[in-house]
Amino acid sequence: MALTIDNSRALRTPAQLLALARAVHEASPEDESRCIEWKSAYDDITSASASFAVGRAILGLANRAVAVAGSAFEGVGYVLVGVEPGAVAGQKVPDSAELFNAVQRYTGHGRPYWDAHTVELHGESILVIVVEPPRDGDRIWLLQKGYQAPKGSLVPEGAIFVRQVGATERASRIELDMLQDRLLSGSEAEAAALREATQKSELRELIADLVHAGKRWTSSAQVLLIASASPSWTQNDMAEWVNTDSGREMTADAQVIKRNVRKLRLSTVNPLLVGPAMEAQQCFETGKIFDPVHRNGPSEADDRVVSYQSINAMKAALDALESNAIELLAHTGN
Repeated sequence: MALTIDNSRALRTPAQLLALARAVHEASPEDESRCIEWKSAYDDITSASASFAVGRAILGLANRAVAVAGSAFEGVGYVLVGVEPGAVAGQKVPDSAELFNAVQRYTGHGRPYWDAHTVELHGESILVIVVEPPRDGDRIWLLQKGYQAPKGSLVPEGAIFVRQVGATERASRIELDMLQDRLLSGSEAEAAALREATQKSELRELIADLVHAGKRWTSSAQVLLIASASPSWTQNDMAEWVNTDSGREMTADAQVIKRNVRKLRLSTVNPLLVGPAMEAQQCFETGKIFDPVHRNGPSEADDRVVSYQSINAMKAALDALESNAIELLAHTGN
């Protein structure tokens, strides 16, 4: 019968690992897969032969293709010792330090990442080793120590194993190509992540400057509108104001708005960023904001209302742009 357990997620809790051991016991010998390897029992699991067998299984699972591994248990692999289809022999498990020291003679220390757990099935201890999923950029995991079986040829240091369906074998030429591609794809992924981080940083700076200039420009526009309501206001007042420090600052802010909106449109097509930026630009380019201040004489109240509506619409667009940018371009390590 097939292995009766949900493989859509990784199994990590004691209850989940016990369910896996139970599923192996109820399975058929043909159900051993690319993600699970089981073994009966060893008199001494820290012996060279047992440690090599367990280490080889760990290396084989760690050397799987990322896509192949990801098809079950979210890429996690499992080695079960002490249980097989139809048989629960149990495995005497030493303390974790002794077990790790024995197996890591062959897998190496630190990586690939794996951990050992013990569950009880039918009154027997079952060793369950959890091997973390392979990732793009992972090294090719090599046998760290040669092994000479009492009968058979030497398995040399540096040998490469890959988990197959129902067996862990020496890597073929095709599998070596896969492992090299997996290693190199990590560099490509890192380069892509760096490009994305750089683009986000540039967009954050561009939008921050745009929002700052836009809000300062709207504040200056409000000051002008208030001044235009004075009975003594004339067109000459506007002409003179343009040449003041405030007027020159407002002109510079307008240039920043135009330039940064253009840069933003060239840098991204995200409507959550481009949309509000275009709305803000349209508000200040329509001319409605400045209609009252260009008249020869005090501005009309109704005209100022229209101008304030445009200013408020521009502020709202800038607030939306700032809020969207914070959500989309936050420093998340992406």
